[in-house]
Amino acid sequence: MKKLLFLLVVSTSLFSGELEELYLKGGISAVQEKIEKNLQSVEYWSDSLKNKELKYGYHDDKSRLIIVADKTAKNISVNQYEDGKLKEVKNSEIITGLMGEKLLEGDLKTPVGVYDITRRFTPPTTYYGPVAFSLSYPNLYDKLRKRTGYGIWIHGYPMEGDVRENELETKGCIAMKNDILESFEDIVQNNSAIVIISEDGKPKSSSLDIAVIFAQLFAWKDAWTKSDLDRYMSFYHNDFRRFDGMKIAEFTQMKKRVFSKNESKIIEFKNFNITPYPNIDGKNIYRVNFDEKYRAASYNFDGDKTLYVEVADNKMKILVEE
Repeated sequence: MKKLLFLLVVSTSLFSGELEELYLKGGISAVQEKIEKNLQSVEYWSDSLKNKELKYGYHDDKSRLIIVADKTAKNISVNQYEDGKLKEVKNSEIITGLMGEKLLEGDLKTPVGVYDITRRFTPPTTYYGPVAFSLSYPNLYDKLRKRTGYGIWIHGYPMEGDVRENELETKGCIAMKNDILESFEDIVQNNSAIVIISEDGKPKSSSLDIAVIFAQLFAWKDAWTKSDLDRYMSFYHNDFRRFDGMKIAEFTQMKKRVFSKNESKIIEFKNFNITPYPNIDGKNIYRVNFDEKYRAASYNFDGDKTLYVEVADNKMKILVEE
């Protein structure tokens, strides 16, 4: 009954008229098939997203702050949703570490990519200012590319001694003046926040890219549900790595064994966050987060799913899966 009510609500809001007729002719399974087909359509998602604020990606979690730092411009902005629109609530100057992509511990470079604020804390010395926020560097994408290092923070200026601003640089962190940091703290507090760090201008996602990602996610889910191995693997990049480092060939064989069981599966995705991922290589990469519900005879899962994907030629290819 719950499934029927859900599909009828969707039909009323998205495809009113057509699906009611389909239900009368083919029942609820025909309605579900039609909805699943529409969700795999780029045209459907392009139409659905046309009035959305997509400058920094698509975010179902409207309470999450989006912080954008530009290493070249030495600028940071804090953005939040207000009445469905993205509003800049803070903009200030910053200093960073060296330019270029962070590769190794001790190279003094500020990483380029997408990270989360993991905690607020008082720094161990006054050199880092009154408060600091740690970032989730290295993320899984960094780790699987053998990027090393740790302790990347957003912090303040030294609170003691003669501070010569034009001589300041960090060891890879992002730093701002202490009075600005305190107002930054007032905004961020304990809110969840995505931090996008770029080196060549602020990243802006494409509405077409977002539509392609949504359509391909649901096509990937459809192939997964039906245990269609060839179609399922077509969504993976040749350079794919799983969270444990498994490469594409081994991953394919593992999925072949799993799919050969031909188990009945229920897979549901919801609560999406799709964020453009800056990179020095000029690739069109996005970090994709969503809640996944998976039900099968041999395995159940409820939790967060993270993908790093590349979009090219209106196709999504999964680079990393966690």
